[in-house]
Amino acid sequence: MQLGRKAEFELVPRSEQCSFALREFSLPAFASPWHFHPEIELTYIVRSRGRRFVGDHIAPFGPGDLVLLGPNLPHFWHNEAPARGAEAPAHSVVIQFREDCFGPEFFARPELAGASRLLKAASRGLQFTGRARDAAARLMLDLRQHHGLDLLIGLLMIFRELARTDDRRELSSAGFVPCLDESAGERINRAYQHVFARFGQPLSHEEIARDSGMSRSAFCHYFKRVTGRTLTNFITEVRIGHARKLLIETSQGIAQIAFACGFESLSNFNRCFRELTCASPKDFRRQYQAA
Repeated sequence: MQLGRKAEFELVPRSEQCSFALREFSLPAFASPWHFHPEIELTYIVRSRGRRFVGDHIAPFGPGDLVLLGPNLPHFWHNEAPARGAEAPAHSVVIQFREDCFGPEFFARPELAGASRLLKAASRGLQFTGRARDAAARLMLDLRQHHGLDLLIGLLMIFRELARTDDRRELSSAGFVPCLDESAGERINRAYQHVFARFGQPLSHEEIARDSGMSRSAFCHYFKRVTGRTLTNFITEVRIGHARKLLIETSQGIAQIAFACGFESLSNFNRCFRELTCASPKDFRRQYQAA
């Protein structure tokens, strides 16, 4: 991927016969560039190996990889080399749909509360493992033989499998894609908004707490209990997430990015970046350039 290249918009094809897109790809290598689209996407890798890029997350992928992506989250699957001759091609099955494709209130129904929470959690990308992954993969493969109502029923069965499992992990960071957890309460949402709006400036814990109507001590304890992380760690994650976005999509210098993201020194930025990504900013950028 070229340095400074922004994610491309992809137009997902629609069909009058189906409310969502069910697509199967069998190619020497996956051809989609670094891209995004307003559709939610569930991708199952039948065959192929390489590196998966989701927001600012990079990881190897192989057969059996199952990932759910929220709307407008940049991504692509990169093969190190195209298959040749008798080698197995890159093979995937992909489901893409807009959240309102079944009607504006479809996922607001109480029976679909679990599916609704699942789709919200997918805003940063979710990778699934274990039995739920295997069950969902089988259902996705079966969908290729279905039509009409059976397609919708099959999709709901996939939601059921994925919504009730804990065998999943978030991929992209909170800083790359703002993800407001509505169930965390109004105070946490105000704090999130405060940090996302001002992370490039010095941030005061007292000011954030006051904006949420609490003392600093009480709010810090509340924030840790609700989110599972300290306020300081959250601010750092947001700043590093935005830094990764700038490293991917711009040609700005590393020092310029560090100060733009609210770090007071380059050494502190490099230390925090390495702690969160296990790579230096330079190496992280090189991985995207190489792809």
